[in-house]
Amino acid sequence: MKVILLQNIRGFGQIGDVKNVSDGYAKNFLLPRNMAKPASDGSIKEVESLKKKLEMTLTIEKERAVELSQKLKDILIEFAKKASKTGKLFSSVTKNDIANELSKIIGAKIEKEMIGLEEHGEHIKQIGEHTAEVELAQGVKTTVKIIVKELKEE
Repeated sequence: MKVILLQNIRGFGQIGDVKNVSDGYAKNFLLPRNMAKPASDGSIKEVESLKKKLEMTLTIEKERAVELSQKLKDILIEFAKKASKTGKLFSSVTKNDIANELSKIIGAKIEKEMIGLEEHGEHIKQIGEHTAEVELAQGVKTTVKIIVKELKEE
């Protein structure tokens, strides 16, 4: 059975893809969950026009992401956290913390999934200077400096 995907399905296809799937998979899984619809000649033409609109939207999105990456490349984010004498943080700096701070600074929504902390895993757990990679759109990445200081109690 030929179906048109209405959602991105990881490892299977993107929105608008026309896929040939088994009848059971289509009738029992894809169609009831509104993840796909049966493909007909009319719907395939409709999908082609939707794909053109999606390409235009992605192009505009990518241009905006390039502009944001220019803003972000010079940004320095500082966090003050309680830490031990060895410099280990009691509460780590998370991707969510970084995303929220970046969103405030640039005035655009940054999701935690856009943040990459390869050298640290999911959290920054040490005082010092760190870097995070921010993927604003597919193929548009920038690096942000993060400084974690010890919170001085008075």
